[in-house]
Parts: sequence; structure tokens; C-alpha cells
Amino acid sequence: MTSTQTAAAPAQPDVEEHPLVDDVNSVHQRMLSATEKICRRIANATGAPLALLLAIILQFIWIGVGALTRWDPFPFVFLLTCSNVLQLILIFVIAVAQKQQTLHDELRAEADHDSISRLLYHQQLQNELLIRMAERAGADVSDLKITARALAT
Repeated sequence: MTSTQTAAAPAQPDVEEHPLVDDVNSVHQRMLSATEKICRRIANATGAPLALLLAIILQFIWIGVGALTRWDPFPFVFLLTCSNVLQLILIFVIAVAQKQQTLHDELRAEADHDSISRLLYHQQLQNELLIRMAERAGADVSDLKITARALAT
């Protein structure tokens, strides 16, 4: 096969680019403000196992250095103050990110419902078409009609 034949061959349709299927991820991404995008990034980063490991290591180092140098001795008041302030900030950041995830989930559910409804309607039309074709071919489809109507309701 030559390159001209390859170029002339019809391309395979991309299922993700179907006109009746919404890209919920891009719709949701367009809806987010700059602040919400930053909150999602921070929430994703702080929710990672690496962030947990870094926090544990930082606290052990702080406790060790504070105990040895008396810079922040037991009960590590400065460490607790910094930790509490960070936690207070992250509570709101995570709440914003969770709200955005909930909105994304709602968009996804609506898009899935629309797609499934279209698919079911399409399936009903196909069933009706097949029954009509079978009738024209002379096949007895009276039992299939009853079943198809029962499934449609």
C-alpha cells in the first residue's frame, strides 16, 4: 500500500469525539475559577502519600532538633502552633476542593443519565426495526412484540 492510499483511507471515528457525548471533565474545568483550581491542586498534593511522609519526617526532625538545641523544647509550642495554623488553612482548601468534586460528580451523573437515555431509546428503535424486518420476511413475531413492549415500559 502506498502513502497516497494510506492518506485516502477513511480515518477511524474517535468515540470520545462523538457529538452526542459531552466531555464532562472539560466542561467542569471551564467552570472552575482560578482560586478553585489552586485549591484542587493543593488538596490533591496534600492528599498524596508523599505529603504524609514529608509531614511525618518534618515533625520528627523538628522534635529532634528542638529537643537537642532547646530552640523549641517540649511540649513544642511553636511546632503545634504552626501545625494548627496549617491545618486551619487546609480545612478550607479541602472543603473548596470537595465542593468542586461534588459538582463534577453531579455533572458526570447528569451526562451519564443523558447518554444512557439516548442509548435505551436507540435500542428500542432498533428492536422495533428488527421486528418490522422480521414481519416483512414472513416470520411469526407475535411473542417478540409482547416481550419488546413489556421491556419498553
